[in-house]
Amino acid sequence: MTIALRLLAASAVTVVTIGSGASTTAPNQTSSARRPGLYDANPNHLWNRIHEQFHVRIAPDGSRYGFDTVDPLLWRETQYLVRGPSAGRAVRVLDEFLASNGERMIRDPLKRAVFQHDLWAVFDWLTSVSEGEKTTRTAIMSRLARVIRRVALSRKNVDALPDTYAAAIASGDFADRTGMQQPYLPRDLFNASGPWVTVGGLASPVPQHSTELGRSAFVVLWSVPGGAAQTREYLQKLWNFPQPFVVEEMLRFERDGEVRASVNPALPSIPDGTRIALVRQMLLIDDSGVIVPSHLIESIQLRTFPGPAFAELRMSRAALFAANSGGLRAVPADERDFITFSAKGMDVLEQKSWKSGSPPISRSCLTAASTAITSASSLRSRRF
Repeated sequence: MTIALRLLAASAVTVVTIGSGASTTAPNQTSSARRPGLYDANPNHLWNRIHEQFHVRIAPDGSRYGFDTVDPLLWRETQYLVRGPSAGRAVRVLDEFLASNGERMIRDPLKRAVFQHDLWAVFDWLTSVSEGEKTTRTAIMSRLARVIRRVALSRKNVDALPDTYAAAIASGDFADRTGMQQPYLPRDLFNASGPWVTVGGLASPVPQHSTELGRSAFVVLWSVPGGAAQTREYLQKLWNFPQPFVVEEMLRFERDGEVRASVNPALPSIPDGTRIALVRQMLLIDDSGVIVPSHLIESIQLRTFPGPAFAELRMSRAALFAANSGGLRAVPADERDFITFSAKGMDVLEQKSWKSGSPPISRSCLTAASTAITSASSLRSRRF
């Protein structure tokens, strides 16, 4: 795929990933009672306790969140895991795993893959924060690294993991049915001879995705009415447009010279009926220490133009392990969620101002136009 098409990934992410909603419900909110275990029916199983320790957060009102979120509920200023009793519990449960050869307790390659990926997410978070004592962070990170290595799969086993998109299609749960509210998944999304054009391959098209979500591969796909040839023709028009961005003078900061820009409204308009998809696929670390792609889908976002038509599906560990719907669940338009990606800020679960009932923010990928501008500019300057 040429660099010309890679450029469009940035703007594709902007237009694909805007969600909306305003509900008072959250799918990962649970009662104070512990849920049945993910990895074993016994909630006290060591793997379940590790998942609870690192993935489940308790709000000031006692509500529990994060049991099955794609990413852990951890922010740059989070104190959880790096200060107080939670840090000690984290060290102890990891020591228990290492001392008891906990990797032998679960042999299922799929569960081992997800378990590793979740711990990798926590490890990455610890490398990016400065909260807590450095010795505490280092102690947890060193143990996480050892557990991650121990549960690693061979490349052969990674390649043999299920193709969850194909499984979702085969389930029929996301078929195109007139009048149905369930999102429709295109059967030909990854068909090389089909109408969809992949932009950027497995290389993450947006710098923020590469740095903050480096455990995942992001694939952007376009489909313009008429087929792949028409799609490539339209993308080439965008690439050839001489000034895709315009400076916003009102957002010029003299002190540090920062200049912000927005998409040029004179760009060739997106043809009616165009579909864009953003697919997030899980990366894993194999038993030789190499980062490798898998067929496990973490999320899919779909948008059709014109209008606000938007759909999102996210991975559910429980559904994945039960081989239901390819491990994907449809995200309701009114679902509320926490912002972790690109949030950079304080941990809302540790604030005294917490309001009972639900996460504070309607769901959104938060990929802003400025991200697209930055990545597009950098891509234009690259030489191949």
